[in-house]
Order: sequence, then C-alpha cells, then structure tokens
Amino acid sequence: MWKCQLCACVLLILISQSYTISDFAVSGGETGKKRCRDNEYWNEKGFCCDKCHAGYKLKVKCSKENMRTECEKCEDGTYMDNPNYHENCFSCKKCTKPNSIEKSACTFKSNSVCGCKPGYYYKKLADLDWTCSPCKECGPGQWKTGECTGEQNTQCECKENHYKTGKTTCEPCVECRQGCQHLCTTSTPLNISKVFSPTPPPGTLPQILVPVCACITVLALGVFMVYEGIRLWKKKRRASSSQRSSSPSEDQTFIITVPPEAINESVTFTDQPCDSEQSIKLPDCVPREIKVHEFFYFVLDEVPIGRFKELVRRLGVSEQNIDRAEQDHRNCKDAHYQMLKVWSDSGSGVGSNVLPFHRIQMFVDTLKDMNLVSSADNIESRFLSQDTSAPH
Repeated sequence: MWKCQLCACVLLILISQSYTISDFAVSGGETGKKRCRDNEYWNEKGFCCDKCHAGYKLKVKCSKENMRTECEKCEDGTYMDNPNYHENCFSCKKCTKPNSIEKSACTFKSNSVCGCKPGYYYKKLADLDWTCSPCKECGPGQWKTGECTGEQNTQCECKENHYKTGKTTCEPCVECRQGCQHLCTTSTPLNISKVFSPTPPPGTLPQILVPVCACITVLALGVFMVYEGIRLWKKKRRASSSQRSSSPSEDQTFIITVPPEAINESVTFTDQPCDSEQSIKLPDCVPREIKVHEFFYFVLDEVPIGRFKELVRRLGVSEQNIDRAEQDHRNCKDAHYQMLKVWSDSGSGVGSNVLPFHRIQMFVDTLKDMNLVSSADNIESRFLSQDTSAPH
C-alpha cells in the first residue's frame, strides 16, 4: 500500500515540474522579470536592461544581457522626470492661462511650474485643468484672518461684537442673537435655536405653563398657611385646657379624708418638688410619672441626629461622657440613649426610671433655643400638655 502512495507522490512532482518548464517557455520567462532591479526593465528577449536616467528617453534597447541601453537627451520643450524606458519625452506645461505666470521654467528633467499674479490664487478644477481666480476682499464688519496665496483664497471673519449677515458682510451687535451672546443677560447657556426662531403663536406650551405653575405655587402656599394656623390653634387650645384642668377655682375647697388607722403610716410621694404656684392652691403635688425609657425613645425619633451632640452639650453632658457613649456603643441611637441617661441621672429625679416634670420643661426650652421648634412642640404636646396633677 505504501509503495502505491510513494509512486503517486513521485508522479505529481514530475507533472508539476513539467508545467513549470512549459510555463517558463510559453511566457518568455516571466519569473525572470522578478529578478530585475528597480533601475532595470525586462527585455522581451529574456533578460534585464538598464533604464534611461531622468531627462533622457529610450533610443535603442540593450542587445544582450549586461549590455547598456542607448538613451538620448529630451529635446527642448520636453522633459522626463523619472528613470524610464520610454521612446518619447513629455511635453512641458504652458503657463498661458489668464493672470498666470511661470514660477519655474521647464527643464529636460522637470516640468514647468505655473502660478498666479498677485491678487489671484491657483484654483484646481480637475486633474489637468486649473485657473487663476481673483482673491476676495473682506467685506464691511470683517477682518482678514488668512492671506490669499498659493492655492488658498483670502480668509475673513466677523470683527468682535459683530454678527454675520451675508457671505461677505457683518454688522454690529445691537441685541441678543447668534454671534452677540455678550448682550444676552440670562445666566443660563443661550439656546440659539430658541432665541432666533420666529415668534411662536399665542397659546403655546411655555406660555400656558407659567400661569399654571404660579397658581399651583400660590395654592400650595395657602394650604400650608391654613395647616400651620390650625396646628397652632389646636396647640393653644390644648395648653389652655390643660391649664384650666390643673388650676382649680379660687372658691373650690379640697377635702382630704385620712382614715385613723393610716395616720401613723408613712405615705410615699415622688421626690419631685412641687411648683410654688401649685403648692399654694393644692395641698400636695402628685405629678404624673413619666418613664425615662418612654421619654428617651420618643426624643430619639424627634431630634435630628446631626443636632444631637449639640443638644446634650447644652443640657450639661460633658465631652468625656459623650466620647465614652460613642466608644461603648457602635449603634448611633444606643450612644445617644446613653447620653440622655447621663443627663437624666445628673438631675434630681424621682428615681432611676422616672423623669421629673421640670426636667422635661428644661429639655423643651433647650430645643427651642436651638430653633428645633417642631421637635420641641411634639415633645411638649406628648408629655407636657397632659394633666400633670393626676396621681398614679
């Protein structure tokens, strides 16, 4: 089996070599063309010949390999600017167009170079066609930013504080418009498409939105004022009713009946000192006991977190106790609770779990001094606007 495969490979090699030889013979040795250098050309006789130098044309091809080609110089009015094996030279370009001049004369190695007279520029129309066009002048309100030279026309732009009205004219700015943004007084970026668009017809969307927004703003302000008035009225009403309930009439007589068997028994009251005015009118002050934790959790929800340290500082809590509370408790509310506990323990309370009435009043007054009126009102409404004379 392997012998058959070997025979097939040998047969293919022989066939490919026979095609290569025949191709070389038919094409005149095309592979030989690839061996010619850049300054040589392929002779149809099957070898490379040297090219003629720039400024010369082919006269007689080389007759044998390694023989030189016979060349001759281009005649007057003709040129050849590259090594070649052409039998004729190129004709020199004539600078005969209107307003044209010859900038460089034609030689046997280079073509002539044409230009334009002063006041004109070279304008190319096609690959082999051109003309000298007159340079444009900058119009009124314009100044020159580029000279007319070579293939470039004069470059013009509007002067400062001018706007373009035509291809070659600019006029001074007199109002807010495109090119005159310095006259626009609005602080927002100028939308040129809106400023210079034709006047919109009446009843467009922007004209409708302005009065609608104004009406909504006035209505919202009115609702807010009514709400605040009602809230303040309710607050005053609660305060007056609380005062009436806590202050008995002058002709009211209090009779306290004490059983004989309870005379020698000790009666326990809270440690809260009685208010001077109430002590005159009442035989004893027995204020409502306010649980410390109830008051603290309500305060934590009312007072802004960012103002809490300021509050406890005003209440007399030291910086050392504030820092200790923050170090002992990672949770912000736990730390604030501990600060309030330090404050409550520093006063003359009625116990570890009860907060006196006058301490809460001091707390509310401190919030008002800090301009936290809303928080103070809520705490006062919750803990101070109720009947404080009811015994527990």
